Amino acid sequence: MRWLKLPCLARDAAGLPVASPLEQRLGFGIALAASVWFALAAAWEMFGPMLAGHYASSASVGIIGENMWRWRMLGPVWEYTAARPAPSAYYCHHPWGIFWTEALLLKLLGRHDYLCRLPAVLLSAATPPLLFALGRAMWRPAAGAVAAAAFTVLPICLGFAPFNALEVPVMAWSLLGLWGFVRHTQTGARRHLAASLLGFTLALHSDWPAYVLVGELLAFGLCRGLLLRRWRGGRVALRPYFQWWVLLAGLTAAMALLYVYLFHSAHGLKALFDSYHIRTAGAETPILKVLAARRYWLELTFTPIAIGLGALAVVVCAARFALARCEREILPLAVFGMAAFQYLVFKQGADIHIFWPHYFAAFFALGMGALADSAIGLGQALAARIGRGSERRSWVPLVAVVGLFLAGLGAILRDGLPALRYAHGTGGRFNEKGLFIESDGVKTAVLAWLAPQLGPNATVGLHAGMKSTWAQMWTLGGRVVREGSPLSAAGTIEDAYVAYSPFLPDADQERLASEQHVRAVGPVWVVMRGERPAPIDAFAVVEREPSWLQWYFAYGTEPVRSLVPDPYATWELRTHFGQPAEAPGVPPSTLEQRRIAHNLDKSLGDEPGAAELAGQIASELGGPRVTFEDGTELVGTRFEPGVQSVLRLMFRAAGPVSGNVDLQVTSRVIERDAWSSTMADPTVRQVAQPLGLSPKRWRPGWLYSHAVVIRKRPGTEVYELWFMGRRTTADPTHGTTPQGQSIVELLRLR
Repeated sequence: MRWLKLPCLARDAAGLPVASPLEQRLGFGIALAASVWFALAAAWEMFGPMLAGHYASSASVGIIGENMWRWRMLGPVWEYTAARPAPSAYYCHHPWGIFWTEALLLKLLGRHDYLCRLPAVLLSAATPPLLFALGRAMWRPAAGAVAAAAFTVLPICLGFAPFNALEVPVMAWSLLGLWGFVRHTQTGARRHLAASLLGFTLALHSDWPAYVLVGELLAFGLCRGLLLRRWRGGRVALRPYFQWWVLLAGLTAAMALLYVYLFHSAHGLKALFDSYHIRTAGAETPILKVLAARRYWLELTFTPIAIGLGALAVVVCAARFALARCEREILPLAVFGMAAFQYLVFKQGADIHIFWPHYFAAFFALGMGALADSAIGLGQALAARIGRGSERRSWVPLVAVVGLFLAGLGAILRDGLPALRYAHGTGGRFNEKGLFIESDGVKTAVLAWLAPQLGPNATVGLHAGMKSTWAQMWTLGGRVVREGSPLSAAGTIEDAYVAYSPFLPDADQERLASEQHVRAVGPVWVVMRGERPAPIDAFAVVEREPSWLQWYFAYGTEPVRSLVPDPYATWELRTHFGQPAEAPGVPPSTLEQRRIAHNLDKSLGDEPGAAELAGQIASELGGPRVTFEDGTELVGTRFEPGVQSVLRLMFRAAGPVSGNVDLQVTSRVIERDAWSSTMADPTVRQVAQPLGLSPKRWRPGWLYSHAVVIRKRPGTEVYELWFMGRRTTADPTHGTTPQGQSIVELLRLR
């Protein structure tokens, strides 16, 4: 197996594997292109607003960092408080390194949204160069380039590159530690020893899986020093290994003791062990059954191609370790062990977090490097046998193998690119197992508008229907937030009270409208303490498409929003809640305003004016026209493509709707994309929120609209409408639900 052993023995003066100038240029060029691409992908929307989803946890890191300076404490507390938190409030489920990093950035650069993403973006951008450097040191430049490129095409890496949580820093710092280790064993240089210790120290401060990786390496190092001293036919140099092993073992033990002390002081050890008990629930489930249940998530985040290549890489890496007998060959397997431990032991976490297998991406990259090195070595050995003395024996296998691997990685990228947008559009939730997904873009815009109107020590109450997130708390600028705050007898006990009308019961809407001065900013209702009761004032959330620069830096999946007073929405809300309302003094300029102008004419008895507006509105609509058995009519739809596409539904009411009425819009993926290797999503997903104005208030002949945000999944997706308890008067376009409701197909997107 000469092709396996050769890379271990042939080294240049710097201790690196020997490579031709062609290979060095080719490897560096590929690695540079991959690194630039991934840095650009990681920084996409870095300056955008903080939104909902898994990405919202990046805002929690910002909250923690801000609290550390506000209260002069080392422990993380991820909500704003009116007084210094007690140590018992510290978050003791993970090491505190990422929080200290964020606190340092906030101190140096001030409070900005982008700082909640910056650490992850920087570390993600550094990961491909680190993979190239590590692969170059372990095998050869071409293998390092393939490793770097492999990481940058995986959907999970693209989707979670800006995710300021745990996986990104653990992988980046661990790769630095591994590179320093390899180079230290090659050269014995202290700078490489320092790099390894620094990398592993920062990884250990990022999350517990780093302790698994370091534990594996220390255990192997002990066996190597005591039992395998005559590997490769001679005595190995123990001094570099001994230095690295002793220092790393000491640092690891010291950090473990540090966190035991910190968590014990904060009475957090029980919370830590309780969290592990929760996360490991169901770990005894057979592995094949677990993987079958997660099949779509795994295919979506890795693709079947990468899964197959990764499985092959495990076998090849094990064979290389057994046959080549080079200590560096254990490193990819150690990374695989860390990833497998995280993914399989903590089953509950993997069942609810799609990003849980992210650590496998680091193994996949190193595994591709090992496969490339093996294939190139085999190809060159075969070329040497077939054509001795020919120059083709060196560069032809090299170029052919690298080209073959890049083609395979290109096939993975075909699914990685849609996943990048899909991840950003859903806040990293992807299909969320069929649950309704909201980005909170409108809520964030309203809270950003509200924050300057509040004092620095203000308290904000959020109705449970706001479904509060760390992003909302961060956007309010450090004010104390009471989540799920109920209405008091007087209406509100906080300086401001914020509710979301689609999830605000009609009775509570009536109460707020009658007892308070409500500012209805789009679907968000805001009440300020101390204001006298007054009729509702409404604001429209005006959305426009971003410029190219805005698209890249901030608004790639969200429109640019502004808030303006809206006399038409003001008239409509006041009228429905029995308040005095004046007719708008300006002509309608948007579809929504024309709809309300139609209703105004109906209220005034101006049937010709209403009919003219109804005709204008009908000319702007398409799609199906359906009448339900209670007389409610779907008069049409309008699909509005953009960075955040919207499907607008228009209804004509037969009158107030009685009973338990629920509008549902769901979507199904019926076919996967062309040239995609990933299966079609089998999940039926909720895509519409409830109506902001209860149908119980609808008036006969009036028009009502409902906007459904379209976050398209990969493949051909069908969007369907049905009313709870309502059939259509004609045949439904797509059958009925098990409960008998008619299903109407609204839209089909490829």
